[in-house]
Order: sequence, then C-alpha cells, then structure tokens
Amino acid sequence: MVQRFATKPFKKGDFVVEYAGDLVELKEAKFREETYQKDISCGCYMYFFSHRGKSYCIDATRESGKYGRLLNHSRTKPNCVTKTVEIAEKAYLILVAARDIAVGEELVYDYGDRSKEAIQNNPWLKE
Repeated sequence: MVQRFATKPFKKGDFVVEYAGDLVELKEAKFREETYQKDISCGCYMYFFSHRGKSYCIDATRESGKYGRLLNHSRTKPNCVTKTVEIAEKAYLILVAARDIAVGEELVYDYGDRSKEAIQNNPWLKE
C-alpha cells in the first residue's frame, strides 16, 4: 500500500490535489474497466462521477507521476473529499480538505463504491 502524507497544513476546503487522468465518457470507461479486469498485473484507478447531467470517469490507471491517484481509502475517517470543477468547459476532479489537516497526516478519501460486488472483492472498502 502506497501512502501519501501532507507536507504542509491544509484548512478545510483547501485544494489538496487533482485526481488526474483521462476524462472519458461512461461507455469508454466501462470498456476500459473490463479490459483492466482481464489483466491482473494492471491496477485500476477509475473514478466515476456525474457532471452537468452526464456520466464521466477519470481513468488514472496509467502512471502519470501525479499522486492524486495514489491516495488511500477511508470510509470512516476521510480527511479529503472529491469535488468536480469546470475549467474551459472541461470537468476536472480534485480533492479538497474535508477538515483541517496537519503536516504528516496521511491523505485519505472515501472511494464511494458501495456495490455488493466491489465490497465482496475488496472488503477493505467497508473501513
């Protein structure tokens, strides 16, 4: 498990990091997800969300050097939350501080997946 820690203090609502990757529509995202599931050596870093009434996904599976994709999950004690922002008519997914965060705290957010299949395959999603 890779962990990312705050190197500076954050106030509630501060920008923490972008969840960077390919912005794809739902059909393409489902295709990619199925492809990744066939290759056990490949991780899957996909975040599904709605923006302006349309379903999208940020696919951050490919290594980019950006660390937003590496933040860990916490359902019960997240200190970051996702937020969609629009710049030049394009949606971006960012993580902002859900509360004040001190230097040295691990940065975590709730992945939000509550599907029965996901919980069965990844019981840590309940934590």
